[in-house]
Amino acid sequence: MKKLFYILLTTSVVLFGSCEKFLDVNDDPNNVTDVQVTQLLPSVTVNVGYMGASDLFRYASLLVQQFSGHGPNTGFGTFREYERYNINDSDVNNQWVRIFGTTLSDAQLLIDKATEGGSPHYAGVGKLLKAYVYQIVVDSWGDVPYFNAAKHAENLYPEVDDDEAIYADLIRLINEGIADINAASSTLSPNQYSTIYTSNDWPSAREKWEKFGNTLKLRIFLHYSAKDAAFASQQITALINSGAQFMESNDDSFQMPFLAESQRQNPLYSMENGQFRNQFFPNRFLVDLMNSNDDPRRRSYFVPFPYNSSPATYRGASFLDIEPSSAYSRIHSYVYGTASAVDPARINPNGSLQDGAITYGGDGPARLLTYAEYNFIRAEAALLYGAAGDPNAFFAEGIRASMLEAGLTQAEIDGYLAEHGTLSGTNAQRLEQIITEKYVANYAVLVEPWTDYRRTGYPSLVPHQQPAAIYDEVPRLLPYAQSEINNNPHITQRSSLLDRAFWDTRQ
Repeated sequence: MKKLFYILLTTSVVLFGSCEKFLDVNDDPNNVTDVQVTQLLPSVTVNVGYMGASDLFRYASLLVQQFSGHGPNTGFGTFREYERYNINDSDVNNQWVRIFGTTLSDAQLLIDKATEGGSPHYAGVGKLLKAYVYQIVVDSWGDVPYFNAAKHAENLYPEVDDDEAIYADLIRLINEGIADINAASSTLSPNQYSTIYTSNDWPSAREKWEKFGNTLKLRIFLHYSAKDAAFASQQITALINSGAQFMESNDDSFQMPFLAESQRQNPLYSMENGQFRNQFFPNRFLVDLMNSNDDPRRRSYFVPFPYNSSPATYRGASFLDIEPSSAYSRIHSYVYGTASAVDPARINPNGSLQDGAITYGGDGPARLLTYAEYNFIRAEAALLYGAAGDPNAFFAEGIRASMLEAGLTQAEIDGYLAEHGTLSGTNAQRLEQIITEKYVANYAVLVEPWTDYRRTGYPSLVPHQQPAAIYDEVPRLLPYAQSEINNNPHITQRSSLLDRAFWDTRQ
């Protein structure tokens, strides 16, 4: 893992800029003019991981009330503004440019070079990564450049494509990716040359990539459910009945690990220890929801408030609170990684913690698509769309997987399942139970909790209202980046953040 990051650093001048630079061939032997697939792949996976724990992750988590920006650092009200639905075109510039100018550009370059070089295993992984990124992009922005994007100098101003057409093509792309990684021969095969699904041998890595690809297809098909339940049912049932492999344990989760080293830490933790120190807290809605179930995951998700409360109690923040404060629980080891013991001298009289009271390794992973989520997908599909399996068994397994990931004991897991692990009531009530538990399990998972809320209406958030918020409901899509509006004549800014993706049809 460390070796891969060093590889990344040595190529960062090339890999983190526009990929047009790869095409600027010159005769200077000191300038890099080409890059190998073994270097491109870790660049793509690292950037996917950073996407999973940086700007886009923060927007979605604030909108869906998992995080709050209501900290006492009044010099930086950025995240408080996002929480009140005030996200503008300049806010998303960096994330948009990083996704399109680096991540997707490098992914396409990886696919092209691997295909040309007779390495379908690399090309297949590149296609799966590209499909994942575009699924997230479509769910966040709707119509975006796709079919003519990442063409480098061939097309600097790609047209905006219909999001439903993109979704359909993602299934083709995933199928191609799975076929490629199963090719009988490949000049090069990724194993240790990746920061996701790193392995000492390709067959082991290949199996995990295939499970990921099939699970990603399930996620995509489920997103059609509010728009076309019959299509979702048909596609999910066909995929499950095909004998496709899916995630089987937490070891199969698609996530990017970070290291407890400077410049290699989880971006959210790095942000919290940098410019935006003392600004980001767990949201009141999530904390109160978990409090109502006496959920033992709280001790992994949050720091108690007051810190020395016994039994431990937890308090979430909201921008609706009158005064910014640190008198809340804080984000804990599930997100930030290895935690130190608390410094007693940094505990305030009211039980809140000063900066540095607990230090973290920053080695918490970016969770992108987990085994727990897979089980909640199967539970919903079995409950509503005729897919094989027992919805209650998948529901319970999703909770169990989440709790194991949070480091809970078997006794804690068994106790929670005895109280909350059985579906009951009407199908609508059972769906609410599935999505609500999925929301808790998908704490700190990129975009998907926001997507679930938009397509199902669960969990039962109370949207903020004007004039405190910009809108009277949770935004449905992000604005396009101002930089793209300025530079690409084919893209026009949307009129409202209440515009919807094609699958978002629930009234």
